[in-house]
Amino acid sequence: MHWFLPHQAFKRLIDPSILAWLTDQGSLTRRLKRRCPRRFAVDVLGMQWTRPDRGEARLLGIPQSQKVLLREVHLRCADELCVYARSVIPLKTLSGRHRRLRHLGDRPLGEYLFASPTLERSRIEWARLTPDNRLFRNALPQSRSMDGTIWGRRSLFRIDHRPLLVSEFFLPVLFE
Repeated sequence: MHWFLPHQAFKRLIDPSILAWLTDQGSLTRRLKRRCPRRFAVDVLGMQWTRPDRGEARLLGIPQSQKVLLREVHLRCADELCVYARSVIPLKTLSGRHRRLRHLGDRPLGEYLFASPTLERSRIEWARLTPDNRLFRNALPQSRSMDGTIWGRRSLFRIDHRPLLVSEFFLPVLFE
């Protein structure tokens, strides 16, 4: 998978409905809750200490050998999986008042982030997940189809000047 900056994309080749999700600067959680009031849910797929990949470490400004907290979730409207999200949170971000990020459970990360008065979103990149990418199966675990692509974005956030990286992949049900 290759991440690229929005200005590097041939936006006219991306379906406008997908582009609307990729370019939205607001809270994804808030947008999904508006789409499906009282039926929004977060399914935690996993939360573990691991090492970031090279690109993640570079964006976070940490050594690749440093452990990070990796949180993977599906955001769901009723029974439909809408978004696969992967959050990479360095240890230094999890200290002080932000240590509660370790214990979000099934609460949305977006609500926590967008409630912070110190939130900054500095860099957004886009990517296409194809069936040969390992994250494709995480995003669509029940899919029998091995064709198609899933568009996603990743954003570098800072809360109290501490970084975290959030990748969001928009699943096909959003565009049906």
